[in-house]
Amino acid sequence: MTIEEVLKKATEGGYHLYGSDGMDTDYGGANSEYSVWIRKDNASSFIIPMEATFLDPDFWHALGRALEWDHPVTTVHAVEHGRATIVTRAGLHWVSYWHRFIDCLVEGKTAEDFFASVPYPRDHGGR
Repeated sequence: MTIEEVLKKATEGGYHLYGSDGMDTDYGGANSEYSVWIRKDNASSFIIPMEATFLDPDFWHALGRALEWDHPVTTVHAVEHGRATIVTRAGLHWVSYWHRFIDCLVEGKTAEDFFASVPYPRDHGGR
């Protein structure tokens, strides 16, 4: 997925921002650096750095809802008794994707690298 597709999916999953004074907004688009939000009262726009978006748990939760990552079971790699193993744990699946995103950044990769590896459900002819 591209950053634009990621933000579109997250807004479909309920991600939403309000102006600093609480005014309602519409999502206006995104690129790898910023997302744009347009105020409904006067059509002025403001930009949010993508770094801020990627630190927002509401973004990840909404993206998880849209991509059906909100089920309560995750499979994780762990070390038990000195051996690598796969463990199924109760938890929120969208959180594991957020952690994988952070791990990707720690490895020196970009947000684009991470989201390019995330399966994107191209339902209804790729819309």
